[in-house]
Amino acid sequence: MVRNKKERIRKGNLFIPLIFSFGAVLEGLPTREFLQDPTKLSNCLRTIQNYFKVDGVVCYGDTTVLAEALGCVISSDRYPPAVQPLQELPVDSENWLKEMVQRGRVPTAIEVIKRLNVLLPDSILLTVTPGPVTLTCQLTGMPASDVLNRTDLLEISAKASLLLTKTMGDAGVDLMMIREKTLPLSDEVSIKKLSRCYAPLWNTAKFYDLSPLLVIEDFTAEKLDLASKLSGSFVIPADQLPISVPKGGKVSLSLPVALLEKEAGEIESFLMSKLVCAGSTSPRLFLVTTDGEIPSEMNRERMIRGIEAVRDFLKARA
Repeated sequence: MVRNKKERIRKGNLFIPLIFSFGAVLEGLPTREFLQDPTKLSNCLRTIQNYFKVDGVVCYGDTTVLAEALGCVISSDRYPPAVQPLQELPVDSENWLKEMVQRGRVPTAIEVIKRLNVLLPDSILLTVTPGPVTLTCQLTGMPASDVLNRTDLLEISAKASLLLTKTMGDAGVDLMMIREKTLPLSDEVSIKKLSRCYAPLWNTAKFYDLSPLLVIEDFTAEKLDLASKLSGSFVIPADQLPISVPKGGKVSLSLPVALLEKEAGEIESFLMSKLVCAGSTSPRLFLVTTDGEIPSEMNRERMIRGIEAVRDFLKARA
């Protein structure tokens, strides 16, 4: 079964929409309570996966989980939660980071990965985590444009991201989506600083045989060069095509969440046009996902039809 998953990942053409906190709606629970309960999370995600039969499931998708484990106060009345920065960082950062995997919802996330490996042995498990720049912004309240001037803080966040990658790799995750809200357009010196943060993440992911994907939420064609220097695998918003990706690279696309509420014909027409553009830059489509989580207020029936339309289109194309 594991070998079969690895082979499917190698071949690509995967479809994994970001359905995670939507499970709270299905369970009739406050989102905060749902995200802290590994039993409800695992059982609900299994139900969702068995219903849609897409290629994988988001086993944990909250990008504030690291900030909370490192001591930030997270709002409990909204989703995605707001993060209250720390007043100051601990002096002993090494022990602070080591204890991180035992705090907050990190143990819940790890437990869900382990359970889903048993409950859904044939499904690819994807997790969504914050990138080092985003985590530094969460911990300090600094804007991303200032983070690159604080290499000391960026290194701490990179170590936290690396530790979480190792812990999730041990638990058996298959894909890791590392999200940055933004990455400032940078000079070569700044790119080298970022590369020193990301290189250990990619190397660790390779050790665990898991596939990391860089997501820049405010991606533009101008940031393509930066993304390609930091990672060989990144997600391009479908609305940004056509652009040229590095030669020989694999293409991953994110679809606008709102697309899922459209009629099947409109969805298929959109996909056809975008995949033609993707095929002109790379023969290999690795992953199709959504540009954000499926929101709780989305019309359930339309969302179901939309996901099925994308799934069936990609299967027919395989």
